Amino acid sequence: MKGIAILAPLIFCSFYVQSEARLGSREVLLDNDTVQIIRLTYPPGAESGMHTHAFSHRAVYFVKGGKLQLVSDNKESSRHVVNIPDGKTYFMPKVTHNVINIGNTEVVIIETEIK
Repeated sequence: MKGIAILAPLIFCSFYVQSEARLGSREVLLDNDTVQIIRLTYPPGAESGMHTHAFSHRAVYFVKGGKLQLVSDNKESSRHVVNIPDGKTYFMPKVTHNVINIGNTEVVIIETEIK
């Protein structure tokens, strides 16, 4: 019984740490009246969390590509898996979504939004 009393808090703490570690990192490189540039880093298993891009003009450059699952808030196109190569650039529309790294490598993205 004493072992269960010690084990239960450890299990709870491990779930808490795992859920906290699942979010990728977001570093603002530039933010002014005209443009916002952000470096996004997603280790394997990390995600962005559901979020909305407020600006219509957004370009993303994949410093390190990988296998991503894009989860939209639109029920008709809710999940889409993509394999992005290193060095690829895309123009992206305004969207509400979650980005999940489902691959085995770290993904690094430079995202530029024109305000």
